[in-house]
Amino acid sequence: MKFGKSVCIINVGGTRYAFPQDVMKDFPLRRLSRLHSCASEREVLEVCDDYDRESNEFFFDRHAEAFGFLMLYAQHGTLRFAPHMCELSFYNEMLYWGLESSHLEFCCQRRLDERMSDTYTRFSEEDRRAEAELPRARRDAKWLERMRRTFEEPTSSVAAQILASVSVIFVIVSMVMLCASTLPDWKTAESNVVEEHRYTDCLEKAEYRYMDCLHKFSPHVLREVCGV
Repeated sequence: MKFGKSVCIINVGGTRYAFPQDVMKDFPLRRLSRLHSCASEREVLEVCDDYDRESNEFFFDRHAEAFGFLMLYAQHGTLRFAPHMCELSFYNEMLYWGLESSHLEFCCQRRLDERMSDTYTRFSEEDRRAEAELPRARRDAKWLERMRRTFEEPTSSVAAQILASVSVIFVIVSMVMLCASTLPDWKTAESNVVEEHRYTDCLEKAEYRYMDCLHKFSPHVLREVCGV
């Protein structure tokens, strides 16, 4: 691309860097070196997020601190993880700018491998649990659907027809009992039952009081009362 100025401004997350065009051509970060070979503004926008032709400024919506460490690698040839930043997030920034894990120092490569191994193991266990729970969830869904159809669709199965028939029978019996309870003979029979219960309760109370009196009096007092 024929840049408007001899200096290119790279804006990463609000931090600006200025590079001469000849430096951009062979820059260690492949994404930046691709800008030099762009033939149109459309190709430029495929590499960066935005472009200002007047100032010849290229905008990248990426992590500014991580890019600063990548710039240190471009200057000194040594690449380490940024402090207080997740190894996987930093590695994602590396891939975006065109670097691989092999560009890291050996100690950082080991950290990255361990982190990726732990992440893979954790996600694998979660996937296995999800796969194990999936058949159970499907069985529960089928059972709930079968129960719903049994109660809501009387013609869906034999069990639904039996349930519907029993429900109709209960409704008819309830209506018959309700109508019968309004008849005079029914009320008389209810009154007789109530009186019989009252008579039985009175007998039980009298028997209880009689036995209580016997327990209260001692055998001596009973002999005096009876004249023995």
